[in-house]
Amino acid sequence: MAALLAWQEITVGSGLMLSAASSIRVDPDMLVHQVQAAIDSVPDEQRNRFGNPSGDWTAITLLYKDQKGMPVPQPPLAHIPLLSDLLRDAGIDPFGLHITRQPPGVDLKWHFDHQALHLDICRLLLPVRVPAEAFTWIGHEKVAYPPGTLWTGDFALPHQVENQTDQERIVIAIDSPVTPAIQALFPADLYAHAEQRMALTQQAINALLPFRAQAH
Repeated sequence: MAALLAWQEITVGSGLMLSAASSIRVDPDMLVHQVQAAIDSVPDEQRNRFGNPSGDWTAITLLYKDQKGMPVPQPPLAHIPLLSDLLRDAGIDPFGLHITRQPPGVDLKWHFDHQALHLDICRLLLPVRVPAEAFTWIGHEKVAYPPGTLWTGDFALPHQVENQTDQERIVIAIDSPVTPAIQALFPADLYAHAEQRMALTQQAINALLPFRAQAH
């Protein structure tokens, strides 16, 4: 196994939970069928291609909120009633919903976001189609969750998503304010020790930034 990078080493021995599955599961076969129907409903030229040097599509918007804070569902969402039911039953009111696609052989390089259950916003992930060898680094931990399992992580920490396979990785990203209802879906350890988390996160970011500057 390759040695950990400087920003990964910072969470070693911290005792912090860095990711976890929620209590929510949906039928993975039904999910992939509905999501594929949503994808097929969107013409190729209308799909987002952000972050992919090859130009292949990487995201389809399902919902966003307008300037007045009102939800604006997009037509593809109607093809995924499993997702709509999940959000309603769990009391999740997202400000963003996307089908995300990581093409074969493409990694989402080390980055960090203001998204975690101890902060004010979070990103919940619902895997749809996940190659066996695709995974996410969060700090020093290498994680992967199966299709149909809603999960999240401390994405304020530097993280990298790797897909060095010959298959695409499809995940629904749910961006939402953090609420007690959402926190209750996950182990309390995933959002405990907020001050320690924020201190270690800043240390890790400080270690990552010089590396990113050199890479550019």
